[in-house]
Amino acid sequence: MIYVNWYHYHIPKLFGVFSFLINPIFIYLVLTKSKTQMGKYRYLLIFFAVFDIVYSVAELLTPIAVINTGYGFVTFITDGPFFDDVMDGQHGVASRCCFISLSYAILIIHFVYRYLLLFNPDYVRRFFEPLDVFVIFVYFIFHGVSWTWICEHCLAPNDEIRDIIRPAFQEVYHVDADTIPCLTGQYMNASNYVIAKSWIGISSLTLFSSYCMTIYFVLGYKILTKISRNCAMSKTTLLLHRQLFKALVVQTCIPIFASFLPTVIAWYAPIFLINLTWWNNYICIIALAAFPFIDPIAVICFIPNYKNTILGWLKIRKFTTTTTPSTTDAASTISRKQTTNNSRNEQ
Repeated sequence: MIYVNWYHYHIPKLFGVFSFLINPIFIYLVLTKSKTQMGKYRYLLIFFAVFDIVYSVAELLTPIAVINTGYGFVTFITDGPFFDDVMDGQHGVASRCCFISLSYAILIIHFVYRYLLLFNPDYVRRFFEPLDVFVIFVYFIFHGVSWTWICEHCLAPNDEIRDIIRPAFQEVYHVDADTIPCLTGQYMNASNYVIAKSWIGISSLTLFSSYCMTIYFVLGYKILTKISRNCAMSKTTLLLHRQLFKALVVQTCIPIFASFLPTVIAWYAPIFLINLTWWNNYICIIALAAFPFIDPIAVICFIPNYKNTILGWLKIRKFTTTTTPSTTDAASTISRKQTTNNSRNEQ
């Protein structure tokens, strides 16, 4: 075990406990308080909640920390069942890091669903058919496998890297770097092979993350524009779409500020010899651990039925709500209205 500090050791575990408490409550709310309101969209919400629980399990099994080594950085396991085996631990670090990519994939699936609901509502009915579910699952797994493959083939340390990082581990943690499962990036003061491999790995991960952010912003802009301009929907249906879109925006901001920005800063700061070990272990790692329990809270806050149920449990005054149709029913209504309007125009 490598002890970094009290904050790094205890806070992620506390967040894990919060995740194990909040996500089952969220699943209960989705199953019991929004069957008609959410339609089949509730299946995606449940999938997200289950993923958050698995994410927290991965956090507890492979706790990680980061140390800067001049023109490089090292992400390493500090404790857990994979700590004592270098190779298994290296696979553990890569698998743990791939949860960043998996969270991006789930959000993309949510955005695509919300987009289709507004722009191609007839297709939404087939969104959860076996073939479509299989395609979604394959896409989700592809995200995780791609991220893991990049980490293991481009950022896995060799003997040269072990020699470079050994002084930093001896000075800070008083351990032998040869026995530490880790992933590394080294931008200078190494062989051309190591430098090129590091640049390819980090550039690939950056492009991977950037493509996800681009999809969020493009689809988010289109969804917002459609909601603002669509006159075919009733006020209650518009209200539901706005509530869900606001929740999705917050869900998107969480990984942007808890995953994307902290990791990008951690990746590129060593290029300028900026030592951000404190940032990585006090901000970046903690932010990643907070994601699984903050995510369901964001949805609960924006969906009145969920929020009022929680407030009722806490004996706090409830907010007034408006009964809204399900997203699937609303999409069907919009589709019928659009078909009717098109028929009239043709006549």
